[in-house]
Amino acid sequence: MPKLGFFAPHYGKKRTNQEIMKYLLKFIKPHIGTVLLLMLLYALQSLCALFLPYVMSDIVESGIRNGDLHRIFVEGAIMVGLAAVALSCALVNNKVNSNFSARLSVELRKAVFNKVNSLSFEQFSALGTGSLITRTTDDVGWIEDTIAQVPYIIVTVPTFFIGGVALSFKGDWVLPLILLGVSLLVLAITTLISSRMEKYWQRGEEFTDVQNRVVRERLSGIRVVRAFDREQYEHGRVKKATSEMCNSFVTANTVSGLINPVASLLLNLAEVAILYVGAMRVQTESLLKAGDVLATIQYIALIANAILVLSWTISLIPHVKVSIKRVGEIMRIDSDSPSAESCRQIISDGSVTFDGVSFAYPGSSAHSLSDVSVNIGNGEVIGIIGGTGSGKSTLVKLLLDFYPVSGGSRTLGGSNYDDLSPATVRDNMSVCLQKSMIFEGTVAENVKMGNPDATDEQIREVLQIAQMQNFIDGKSDGINYKLTQAGNNLSGGQKQRVNIARTIIKPAAVYIFDDSFSALDYLTESNLRKSLNKYLRGKTQIVVTQRAATAMRCDKVYVLDEGRVVGVGTHEQLLATCSEYREIYSSQMGGGGANE
Repeated sequence: MPKLGFFAPHYGKKRTNQEIMKYLLKFIKPHIGTVLLLMLLYALQSLCALFLPYVMSDIVESGIRNGDLHRIFVEGAIMVGLAAVALSCALVNNKVNSNFSARLSVELRKAVFNKVNSLSFEQFSALGTGSLITRTTDDVGWIEDTIAQVPYIIVTVPTFFIGGVALSFKGDWVLPLILLGVSLLVLAITTLISSRMEKYWQRGEEFTDVQNRVVRERLSGIRVVRAFDREQYEHGRVKKATSEMCNSFVTANTVSGLINPVASLLLNLAEVAILYVGAMRVQTESLLKAGDVLATIQYIALIANAILVLSWTISLIPHVKVSIKRVGEIMRIDSDSPSAESCRQIISDGSVTFDGVSFAYPGSSAHSLSDVSVNIGNGEVIGIIGGTGSGKSTLVKLLLDFYPVSGGSRTLGGSNYDDLSPATVRDNMSVCLQKSMIFEGTVAENVKMGNPDATDEQIREVLQIAQMQNFIDGKSDGINYKLTQAGNNLSGGQKQRVNIARTIIKPAAVYIFDDSFSALDYLTESNLRKSLNKYLRGKTQIVVTQRAATAMRCDKVYVLDEGRVVGVGTHEQLLATCSEYREIYSSQMGGGGANE
């Protein structure tokens, strides 16, 4: 598979469709043998089709005219043989081409998927999930179908057109001139019609992205939509996007749909004219024979087929051009992390520092974090607390190097983030994100995502630490209990505990828990935290929370408010010195300053 770096010198750098096509053709290179076989079979099939009218003409002139039955049977057998060879080539072509296009689609989609996985959050958000899905499925599908047709178009169209015209001139020069004139007219009309179609395909694909995004929002928020009786409003959003998409595609298909009937009409009129002129010339010209007219009519059918295929190809170009452009926009983005293993390194020191870090999301005028300084020693258990919107989750994203900082500096294990690849940073951190993500599969498979080499004993150990032992013991399948999509057969707390087990099974220097205990009752959290501290002794833990009862058990707590650090210290120190922390504690614990 070709390397993805071709499109990655600079994000957003303009590249021509020709350059993108050269890149796409690299996917064909490993299958060059298959392509050559297809072209050979198409050529053989086309030659057989070309010689059939020639043999038929000889049967009429030499066999039927002279009453030579032997010649009729011999040349009839030759026609059957040519037809059999053409049919065999067609059957083999269909099988080989299907396998070729399927493999090509797999490789291209895999390349796009790998590229998407390498994008930063900023790059990912700029395109959007809905658009990426459409580009990976629909647009790649159009490219796949077009490339699969290339061998047929390259071989069949020129063979039928050039061969048909040449053999037609062998019988008579007037009749082929009629067809050539009509063919040029058809191609001119096709080119004119196709030139207007690209803008409609572009607009249609853009609104397909919008429709995809709106439908995804509706499905993910269906409970909220129904709870607030907003179904009609959501129907309106989907209807608007669908109508715009439909209008664009209907217009594009209507315009492109004019090509076949117009081409067929003109070619059929050409055939009528050829029959009329041919009949007149048979009666007046000694050089033109009835068999030549019949052969010319057959050649006309072959040439007409070539013209229709070429017209269809020209009409397809605008849509394929849009698809190539949309896929190329993904592939030419500069990835945020090198994939080479040599850039990764194991960091045993889990110390983390943020020195005056500021950050604003792309497109935002306000900073989400301002002048944040954090000093975390190796093996410390650090709490980060703050209200909603205080910047806690943003801080986690910067810890994982999902975004570059606007100002300040960051270090991990004494090394500056600028000197580490994002892959290295994430290899040495294990995170339990705020949103519990469960995948369809067994409990063991979900936990092993943190460490694919983990044994069943290790999985059971971390599940026990995550307080999931009773749940596992209650299932006949144990750790092989099947979880449905998104973990719908688990409660919110159980999802969090599976995520915690997945997090701690990964060997890392730093473990981050982003509001990972919010769905647990206090007793379960207390037992889990005791087991967790014992299991992760000597490892750095960063616990992001909104709950004072969670933060107070940490060695040191950082208090965030409106993107700034407004307090640092132990629970007792913060109660004495930080009004924001006292307010959080009082509202949740019922006032007082005693340590619980």
